[in-house]
Amino acid sequence: MVEPLLEPTSRERLSPVAALMRRAFPKAGKYSEAYLDWLYFQNPAGPALAFDVREGDRIISHGAGVPQRLMLHGRPVLGALMLNTATDADRQGRGLFSRIVNAVIEETGRRGVAALTGVANQNSVGPYVNRLAFQEVRGLDAFVALEPERVDMARAMADADLRRDWDDATLAWRLANPESPARLVAATHDSLVVEAASTAPVIRARGVIPRAGLEPPPLPRGRLWPAVSLTLAPAGTSRRGLAVDLPDRLRPSPLRLIYLNTADPADRLDPDRILFSFLDFDAF
Repeated sequence: MVEPLLEPTSRERLSPVAALMRRAFPKAGKYSEAYLDWLYFQNPAGPALAFDVREGDRIISHGAGVPQRLMLHGRPVLGALMLNTATDADRQGRGLFSRIVNAVIEETGRRGVAALTGVANQNSVGPYVNRLAFQEVRGLDAFVALEPERVDMARAMADADLRRDWDDATLAWRLANPESPARLVAATHDSLVVEAASTAPVIRARGVIPRAGLEPPPLPRGRLWPAVSLTLAPAGTSRRGLAVDLPDRLRPSPLRLIYLNTADPADRLDPDRILFSFLDFDAF
């Protein structure tokens, strides 16, 4: 049997990658060539660390790390978000998942990426932790509320072991997701509130991010409606108004934050010192 070929994902081969993702996640509805091109090749933080396993003309496995500027233990680093790991059903059990993720880990050294993060579901968290030395940091909080959560952002930024380091170009890119555009809906002196469509009917997704260093455009005035938040904030830095925890059956499947410091695999994050929202991963 000929060993399947592992190779970097190319812009010219996004169509079969999108086809694999649709086979693997038929209910997702977002895996178009335009979405993958935006995600992998238009990111201001850099092109994706993405790999395919190919048999002839058929891509049978795929995975990627999407670069993100992070603050890690108080210092700016380049990180990458692991996502889109998928293997065709008739090719599973051959170690292709580990092969793809190890290829991304090796690429971090060549690209100066200091850390990999991800949000894994119950099926994939075990392989990440047991085979690949990732830390399972904690589950994301998930709740529905009318008003945005109120975050003491200065304290949250100071306390966080891990948070996104936003700039205007990266935020504009994130808002421009071609399959699920997001928009700024409100602001305080230190925070921006962003919403996008969610997987639940009618209810939107909401995230609160730091305003520091950003120059947002004028925000529309309008009524806020109930929205779902998938979030983490350092202990003692956030307050919710009237909120209802989201039932498991309504949550998108990725719910557990994972982490690997690729230079120091023994490094661990404090689960109570994370600033994170749906804008930091690919739930919506």
